[in-house]
Amino acid sequence: MHPIQSLFLAPVALFALLAISTALAPQSDCSTCLPNPVATVYPSNITGTINATTTIVLVSLPYARSLLPSRFANSILTHAYTRFNIHPSTYPLVLEAVIDHDIRFSNINAVRDFSSIRFTFPFLDLLGDGYSNFRYIGYIYLPPDNVLVINGTEAYGSTVLPAFFDPPDAPYKYTKNNKFISFAVYANSSISSHHHRQKSNHLVASTRFRDTPNISPVPLAFFKNITNQPLFGNNSDICGNQIALWNTTTSTGAYAPQGIVGEASISPPLVPRKTVFRGIRGIRADRTFIETNYLPCASLKGYAGTGEGDSG
Repeated sequence: MHPIQSLFLAPVALFALLAISTALAPQSDCSTCLPNPVATVYPSNITGTINATTTIVLVSLPYARSLLPSRFANSILTHAYTRFNIHPSTYPLVLEAVIDHDIRFSNINAVRDFSSIRFTFPFLDLLGDGYSNFRYIGYIYLPPDNVLVINGTEAYGSTVLPAFFDPPDAPYKYTKNNKFISFAVYANSSISSHHHRQKSNHLVASTRFRDTPNISPVPLAFFKNITNQPLFGNNSDICGNQIALWNTTTSTGAYAPQGIVGEASISPPLVPRKTVFRGIRGIRADRTFIETNYLPCASLKGYAGTGEGDSG
């Protein structure tokens, strides 16, 4: 296995972590997050957990292509997702509201917890071979004061949008009657640097879901597949190989993925105009991850998972 860096750390960041290895990055008070179960198994690697709502926004192929950079617009591998009962005339755009938690290296908390929200475009034929699946992230909302995370994300060519999150330390919060879970993202155009922190009431994204008895309209295997496809941004020469494990204590037994349904309101620049996507379905789950980063994308040709825990 390759030495592993966090997806969101710049190449120099790992050396900084080694230099300050006795320091501990603070963790959030995430009440729905579970401890990293593999930190002692892979002490020489960056590991952690991703607690998220991961939902499928079924859109038309022309609309999906319009959201992608022109050089990727015709690279959608429709045949790769039809086996998951998705019609080839539609595209499974993925919306994730996330908190990365208990991120460890050498069994210390190497990076403090952080929230994010983004669209992910899976099943892209980045290499032009007709079968290797990659996922693209063009824009991502991140906290403005987590410089390591911002620098690492921008190294991939993804555009970072500074934002504040409600709740600030979880991927969702329950309503008073515990019937729904919600998440909101606020940003302000007056934020001029990554270090400037200013509360804003400019809502740029929000989600509202309720639990469902089953995971639908696609099986859990779909989510295993898309969360293990190599990641890339606008710098399409380098990729991140984030291995999402679905067979650890964070996502099995009492913590198995839970089906959800609801709606999301998304504003530009993630979409051309403010749009409310209704009736979208997916899961809420806390998955464990290991990451190998800054790899030549060509080295991930044909990547299809490594075993039972991450193959879809």
